[in-house]
Parts: sequence; structure tokens; C-alpha cells
Amino acid sequence: MKYRPIYEEENEEQGGFVSDYDRGGFIDEEPEGGFVSEEPDPFSEETAAAAHAEKLQQHTERKLKKQRKKSLRTALIIALLVLIGGVFLFSRWARPPAVNRQLTEQTAEDFHRYGASRRDGCYTFLIAGKDKAAGLTDTVLVGMMDTKNHTLRFVSIPRDTAVNISWSPKKINQYYPAAENQGRDGVTALVEGVEKLIGYRVDCYAIFDVEVFVELVDTMGGVYFDVPIDMNYEDPGQDLYIHVNQGYQLLNGYDAMGVFRYRSTYVNGDIGRLDVQHDLLKSIASQMLSLGNIPNVRKLVRIYERDVITNLSTGNVMFFLKEFLKLNEESIVFDTIPANYGGEVHGMSYVIIYLNQWLDYLNAYLNPFSEPITTSNLDLIYADNNGNLTSTTGAIRGNDRW
Repeated sequence: MKYRPIYEEENEEQGGFVSDYDRGGFIDEEPEGGFVSEEPDPFSEETAAAAHAEKLQQHTERKLKKQRKKSLRTALIIALLVLIGGVFLFSRWARPPAVNRQLTEQTAEDFHRYGASRRDGCYTFLIAGKDKAAGLTDTVLVGMMDTKNHTLRFVSIPRDTAVNISWSPKKINQYYPAAENQGRDGVTALVEGVEKLIGYRVDCYAIFDVEVFVELVDTMGGVYFDVPIDMNYEDPGQDLYIHVNQGYQLLNGYDAMGVFRYRSTYVNGDIGRLDVQHDLLKSIASQMLSLGNIPNVRKLVRIYERDVITNLSTGNVMFFLKEFLKLNEESIVFDTIPANYGGEVHGMSYVIIYLNQWLDYLNAYLNPFSEPITTSNLDLIYADNNGNLTSTTGAIRGNDRW
């Protein structure tokens, strides 16, 4: 509401007029009989002090706002510099591993390697999981990452796969514990044993036990997975207690390990177990690709460095991580080795590889060389056209020891 002075009639005796302003205030512009405003005097010391304080506060707020903007710009510049520096250091730190330049040529007694040209950007690896009771490698995966076409493919080699060794049982899961029981290196024995099946020595390997698997999944924050059946199994000797209900759920590390290792009540036996393992690994891989797990990468790498037996440096791990993050879910594939999963010798179950189908698969998906892998590069047991078991080298070692 506006105010104005009200002039009174001129006082003749004093020679001028007297206003309400001279009396110390304004009178409201209301008609006669209206109210008198109680607004503070704009020229009083109290009003002046309040106005000064308000202007001071506004000045302070503007100054703080400018300081916040400046601080934000500074923080963004620093963050950008750190990011650029981190990317630079990461690119300098992350480096691909050394690769094997040779195929393998097998003979009946031993094997030697001969040179072959490598396909650019292809890296091969072996991943194996051990149980903690007997050191058996119940999980064996061979894979290849193609960093040019951005693909990653794995093939599972079942624990019961027949291999050409002189002792019993002739199964791939025996390489590691047999070597350690004889005072030799289990990792070297397993790597060499896988070489006989695929025709070349893998570039990289990673061997871990079940506790590492549990910790890795827990560090990810668990894994969402649709468990296909109720899983209930106990083996106190291995400290293994699996009790997981059917259905889609968030699995912690221990339950994920239980689902991965569960092998009972599958209608199609080991094929069913491998299918579930592949689905679980695919879920882990796809959830690792999500932005939600980026903050956990450092912890995962630390666990890998501390608890996994590997020939990869931290720089190699970061290289594969960088390449892994370029993939999409569809480019990650898990397969099972083409084989007879119902084989049996002397009452013991065996997985017998289908030689020709395996060669086709190797050359289509797992061959990092320009030259094709042939029978001469392999040393494995298979069934001939008459159904008799034989070896690509012409002799089965310790023939009667199954």
C-alpha cells in the first residue's frame, strides 16, 4: 500500500503548514475515519539497520554462490584431469599377454610344436575350478576372446572326459591331483593335458577353488538367476550343503556355488548340469557388464590377484577387462564339447569325444591360428567307425587301466 503526506491548512500564525510528516509519521491514505498505519518509519535508525543487514546478507549469498560455482568448476576440471590421467595410465598399464606361436604335433610317445601364424587379436585361455576335498578339477573351460570381432566363446570339457593317460581313471579331472601326488606341478600337468585335446598350448590360465568363486559372486553383490529345480544335496566330507529353491532369485556366493556344483536329479545327467552351469556363468558375465558392477571391479581384480593361480599379470587382467567391457551379452557364448556323454568302460562312466565334430568346432571357434587344426595335432581317445576306442596317436596308454 502506498503512502503520502496529508497537508493541513496553513497555520496563519506560524506562516506555513504543518504535515503529519513533521509530526513524525505518515497517515494512511484511507478516508477520514480509517486506520492509521503501523508500518515502521522508513527513515528511522531501526529500518535503516534492517535494510543494511538485508543487503549484507544478499551480498554474502551472492558471494557464496559465486564461490560454489568456482569450486564446482574447479572440481570438474580436477575430475576431468584425473579421468584423462587415469585413462592414460590405464592404457599404459593394460597390456595383452604373450601368445603361443605354435601348434602341437603329437606322436605316440611325445609331442613337439611347430610354428604357425597367429590370427591378430585372438587370445586363448583355460579356466579350471578345483574342489577343496581332493583337488579334482571338476570344472574345465577352454575359451578364446577375439578382440577384433568382439566375441568371447567357451567350451566345457566335462570332468569325465576320456584322456590318453597311463593310469586309472583316464579322466581329465585326474591331471591336477595326480601330478601333485607325484610331487609335480598340477597346473603344468593340466595345461599340458588340455593341450593334447585342443592342439595348442593356451596363452593364459586361471585355476581357482570354490571359496574364490563364492567371494567373487559376493563382491558382485550376488547374481540374479532362475534356478531350474529345487536343489538339495549334502556332502559333509566336502563341507558342501546345497539347499536352493527353484525360481528366479538373487543368489549369494555360497548358493551360487551350490547351484554351479549341483549334479543330482538332472533328467539328462551331465548335459543338464553343464547347461545350468553355462546359464549361471552367462548371468554372471552379463551382470558384470552392467554399470552397477563397475565400482566393484577393483575389488574383483584384488581377489583375482590374491587367490587365483594364473600366468596373467595385473596389466593383462586389466587388458582383458577393458576388452570384456566392449562385449554385449549376445557375443558371449558357452558350449559343450561334442561327445558321447553316456560312454562306459569297465562299469565306469566316461565322456568320449566325437573326433570329427570336435575338429570342426575347434577350427570354427577356438583356433587362434591361420592353419587348421588336424588329427596330427591331437592326442585324445575317441571311438572309431566300429565303435572301438582308439587314440589319434594310434595307441592308448596303459590300455587296460581304466
